[in-house]
Amino acid sequence: MSEEKGQKIKPDPGVVPDLGKAPLEAPEEGVFYAYGNIVNLNWTLTDVQIRFAELIQVPNDDSPTWENQHAILLERVSVTIPWYQAKVLHNMLTGILRNYEELNGELKQPLLAPAPKE
Repeated sequence: MSEEKGQKIKPDPGVVPDLGKAPLEAPEEGVFYAYGNIVNLNWTLTDVQIRFAELIQVPNDDSPTWENQHAILLERVSVTIPWYQAKVLHNMLTGILRNYEELNGELKQPLLAPAPKE
């Protein structure tokens, strides 16, 4: 079925669209990008909230030197999705992690090296 200019195709409520073939568009202002190395979850009856933060070192206010730093969690972004999409995300992550580990071995939590002694 073709679409004439200015004429929209009415969606069929009984048909699930093939998202793999749907056009992907980015907003003119670009896509928001955030980095997070810490993840936390909150949830309600209808939704799951995924909160991303970055663990960083910041200097103490009283003595802002390289030696006087402490860790903070800087919250970068929060994304809320319905439970069904959380299940879709779970399946996608399970698949990609399985494939990654088959090629590269089991992922393990990294350990932070101690500061070097002078």
